[in-house]
Amino acid sequence: MTIHSIFKNIVLSTYRSIDLKKKLIILCIFFAGIHTLNAQSSQATANQIMEKNKALKKPNLVRNSSVLVVFNGLNKEVKEFNVFGKKYGEQSRWRFIFTKPTKMGIIIWSQPEMATIQWLNLSGNIFTKVASSNMHSSFMGSHFYLEDLSDHYLDNDDYRYLGEEVVNNVDCYKIEAKKKKDVMNVYEKKIVYVRKSDYFIIKVDLYEKKGLTKILTFDKIEIIDGVITARKIIMSKSGVDDKSIVYLKEVEFNKPVDDSLFIP
Repeated sequence: MTIHSIFKNIVLSTYRSIDLKKKLIILCIFFAGIHTLNAQSSQATANQIMEKNKALKKPNLVRNSSVLVVFNGLNKEVKEFNVFGKKYGEQSRWRFIFTKPTKMGIIIWSQPEMATIQWLNLSGNIFTKVASSNMHSSFMGSHFYLEDLSDHYLDNDDYRYLGEEVVNNVDCYKIEAKKKKDVMNVYEKKIVYVRKSDYFIIKVDLYEKKGLTKILTFDKIEIIDGVITARKIIMSKSGVDDKSIVYLKEVEFNKPVDDSLFIP
C-alpha cells in the first residue's frame, strides 16, 4: 500500500468518525479554501495578461493629425485636430490642438500615483485648469470624456480573469478591471478584451455607478515603427446609436516635438 493510500484511508476514517455538524464545518472550510485558491489564481492570470499588455512597445514621442466625427441622432459633426505627445520619465504630456471648425486645445499631464492635470485652451493663449470633478465632461462635444484622454496606469485597478471571448472574430482574454478605492476615476470598472495573439486591447466596456454607459473599440489596427496602433477609435453610447469616431490620418513616432507645446 502506498503512502498516499494510507493517508487517504486515515482521512476517510477520521471523517467517518465525526458527527454531521463537524462534517459540514469541514466541507465549508474545504470549499472556501478552493474558492480562495481559484480567486487567487484568477487574479494572478489577469495580472499577468495586463502586465504583458503594459510591456508592449510604446513611443516616447508622438505626432499625429486626426479627424473626430461625432454622431448624435441624425446630427453629424466633423472636427480636425493635431496631437503631440512626449514622455518625461514616468510622466506623459499631451497637447491636442483643434484646427477646424474652431481653434482650441488641451494640455494633459499624466503620472503614476498622481491625479492627472488638464488645462483647456479656449481662446488665444489663455489656459484654464480643469477641476478633477469635471473629468466626466465631454471632450469637444463628443462621447469621449476628458477622463478618457488621460493615460491609464496598471496599479490603478484590481484585476480578475473572466475567461475568453471572441470579439469581431478575434480571440480575446476577458478581464475585469475594478478601480481601487483610493483612485479618482469616472469609471467604477471596465471589462477589457485583450487580443490573445499580441496582448493588444481591442475593446473596453465602461461602467459608471449607473452601470454600463459606453463601449470603447479599437479598429484598423496596424504596426507603425514597431508600435501596434489603432487608426480608428470608436466611443459608443450604450443602448443607442450615438457615437464618436477618431480617425488617425497621419502618424509619426519618435520624431522631435517642441517642449513648449506642453507648457500652459
